[in-house]
This record gives sequence, C-alpha cells and structure tokens, in this order.
Amino acid sequence: MVIDETDSYIEFATGQSTHSTVTRKFASVLFTDIVNSTRQSSTVGDTSWRETLEGHDRVTRDLIDRHGGRVVKSTGDGLLAVFDVPSQAVSCAADMLRSLADIGIAIRAGVHAGEIELLDDGDITGIAVNLAARVEQQAADGELWVSSTVRDMMLGGSTTFVDRGHHELKGIDDQWRLYSVAAPEGLPQR
Repeated sequence: MVIDETDSYIEFATGQSTHSTVTRKFASVLFTDIVNSTRQSSTVGDTSWRETLEGHDRVTRDLIDRHGGRVVKSTGDGLLAVFDVPSQAVSCAADMLRSLADIGIAIRAGVHAGEIELLDDGDITGIAVNLAARVEQQAADGELWVSSTVRDMMLGGSTTFVDRGHHELKGIDDQWRLYSVAAPEGLPQR
C-alpha cells in the first residue's frame, strides 16, 4: 500500500481527512437562468446589474426555502437547487417565474428528477444534474420545462403539462420527451 505523505500531512494539520465521500440520493433538480443576462448587464452597467442579481438572489432563495428546497450554488446568472420531490421543484420554479417577472427579471427553468451524487462540500453531480441543465437550456424565455420523468411522477396532480416533443440533449444518449408547465397565473401563455 502506498501512503501519500501530502495527504497525511494535510490530515494531521487540519484534523480532517482528505478523502471525500460521495452519497447517492434521489432528488429533484432545478436549474434557472436569467434570460439575456449578458446583454442586460452590458446595457445597464455593473452596479445596476449587481443590484438586479441581488434582487434575483433574494427572491429565489426565499422561494426555495419556502418550498422546502436547498440552494446548491449560484451559476452567476441563475442557480442550481434540489428538492425532495418534483412537485416542490415545479411549484417553486413557477413561483420564481411569476415573482421575478413582477420585478422585471425574466428567467427560464428546467427540472429533472433522479439519483444524484452529493459531495462532501454540498455540491451535487451526476447524470440527473446534467439532464436538468439540458432541460433548462431547451426552455424558451419565461418558461418552465420538465423531463418526462418529472411529468410522469406528477401525474394525478393539478399541474398541467404541454408536450414539447422529443429532444436531443447535448451529451445525453437517446432523445428525451420534454414538457412545458402551463403558464403560472399572471404570466403570458406562449
């Protein structure tokens, strides 16, 4: 057995192991993105854009907390969050679309559900995370899209889904059937 002296030194000095653990668990993954963020930031300037992002972060973090989710990280002009069940993620995203539109911020959102890997630092990885990101990228401005997995898990509930057909998602095998969530009250129907 080879012992890495650097790892041993770090463990001795910090009192923490350098070896990470990965936990697999089921989660509903939500990605959001501010529509045309680069163009907006260059138009309004750094100070005004920072204030816009701060407003976005306050609204989204409050809604994620209210819907029982957890913010994993900011993506600069959006975020990544996880929830225990798909209905929490979908309800939260719908509320985000509506609340952010009220303050002049348009987003797009995507939700997928599956097994993720939870890292020691709180970040998440795995195919389910990648799929959620790809679903969000397919959504039109101001829309919430979900994978067929999410739609199937929510059958029987009150959410209305619109079939958007099969899509090839970058880096993902096979085509995936995607659905948009019918526009939340107060948002225009596309």
